[in-house]
Amino acid sequence: MRTDIFRAVGTDGQMHIVFRRIQTFFVRTAYGLDEKQREPKFYLGNGDPLECADRYDTFKTLAGDLVVRIVAEKRRRDRS
Repeated sequence: MRTDIFRAVGTDGQMHIVFRRIQTFFVRTAYGLDEKQREPKFYLGNGDPLECADRYDTFKTLAGDLVVRIVAEKRRRDRS
């Protein structure tokens, strides 16, 4: 599991933290192990899931009450 952390500006005018989690796994094929990854999932800093909004760097909460736009990447954490 890989977690990337981003800073984002919300429609409420505040800075928010957005997490992108990418799960990787291996599949055994006739040619050996092949690494695959699932589609990334995005979460707000408090754990609320996010879905894509208008553009590729804009996300909204499932309720639609907050829209955030990613401004910069903070850091990356790898976890096994």
